[in-house]
Amino acid sequence: MLGAVIGSYQIVQKLGEGGMGVVYLGQHTLLGRRAAIKVLLPALSARADIVNRFFNEARAVTSISDPGIVQVFDFGYHTDGSAYIVMEYLEGEALDRRLARCRAQPAHHPPRSQAREHLPGPRRRGRVRRADEDPRLRDREAI
Repeated sequence: MLGAVIGSYQIVQKLGEGGMGVVYLGQHTLLGRRAAIKVLLPALSARADIVNRFFNEARAVTSISDPGIVQVFDFGYHTDGSAYIVMEYLEGEALDRRLARCRAQPAHHPPRSQAREHLPGPRRRGRVRRADEDPRLRDREAI
């Protein structure tokens, strides 16, 4: 996939992968802006229910303006049929590494508390994903 163009973004590097797809670093071919591109696996891109949920998530995020919510720039289908979302690329520590590092701190969990701080706005708009129910966002004492 390296070097391929998805939408208006050329794939520069693979950032990670999970059960639903792969995330790449892309660069806009004209603007030079870097972005994270989340591409669903082919088997999941073939399922209309999953693609609809994926694209609805992108639409919901574009309706929220909050510094704690990533911006979505584009979404659609790649020429190979894979569904994708192009979003703001944020440099920094990977969440899994940050959580592992913060577990060493007894009572304070900055990633969790910061994530919870940004949920009230989307919650008011009725735009919260299942992440709102994610137990990893609860206080350590509640787990």
